[in-house]
Amino acid sequence: MKDQVDYIIKKILQKDIHSIREIKDFGSVNIIFELEGDHQNYIIRLNEEGHKLLEYQKENWCIHEVAKLGIPGPKVLSIGMHKNIPFMIQEKIPGRNGKAATSEERDVIWKELGKYAAQFQYISRIDLEEVEKVAFHSDWKSRLEYNLEQLGSKDSLVRKKILSAAEQEQAKFILSSLKSKDFKMGLVHGDLCPRNVILNEGTVYLLDWGTAEINIIPHTEIGILLMSEEASKEEARFFLNGMGISDSEFLKIEKELKILNFLHRLDKHRWAEEHAMDHLPSYAEKVRTTFDQING
Repeated sequence: MKDQVDYIIKKILQKDIHSIREIKDFGSVNIIFELEGDHQNYIIRLNEEGHKLLEYQKENWCIHEVAKLGIPGPKVLSIGMHKNIPFMIQEKIPGRNGKAATSEERDVIWKELGKYAAQFQYISRIDLEEVEKVAFHSDWKSRLEYNLEQLGSKDSLVRKKILSAAEQEQAKFILSSLKSKDFKMGLVHGDLCPRNVILNEGTVYLLDWGTAEINIIPHTEIGILLMSEEASKEEARFFLNGMGISDSEFLKIEKELKILNFLHRLDKHRWAEEHAMDHLPSYAEKVRTTFDQING
């Protein structure tokens, strides 16, 4: 990536840079570099997959829109493509990554993330035409119908013994219970966790909108958080408190949330199969886990 970084510095950023450092251990999706300048440091994110340019455009849109709500994030300076490599340049936010937060700081982070989610979930669409065009489904009901149709006689989940035939029938019954629901839709970050924040003088800056989507609220954000196991039970309670959801209110949606988690994992598995993705067994394992949790 040296050629790309050199090009970005000389032709796009046009700033005097004293040092370049690759940042690792913060996920495998992007290649990230920190640049040190005279008065400002910068972050360059690159990806070897050309279609990720749209993801950077989506991130920029989300950062801009949530800033209107008072949610702090990075300043995006430029997005582009060089030699089929998409890139995004941001000003580096001073402070510490939440991954290095103390136990007390993590509690603060989770509560703030809950507050942020309660605000941005009312954004009803990602207003980028191309994002809507490439969506795997147009809305949650089409996602539900698609996955119900896939639970048929040629289902790979039964063939590979991930679900038994009886469990497949049970899955159909469980998912069909969602047909009568009238869920609200809104913006979901999809990867809320300390790793995706910067702490600076008591302010929690939110990063990385690459997994953002329009989905069921508040269920999806909470469900993804619980499936990720990023938060302890106590930290999840801080998050829910930040969202304004009490223990009793959570209990009212818990069953729906578990079913939607199963639908989420099922849909991810179908998508991975269709795109011949690596690590298919891990997708299947997550389907099994969320199915078991419904009756757990």
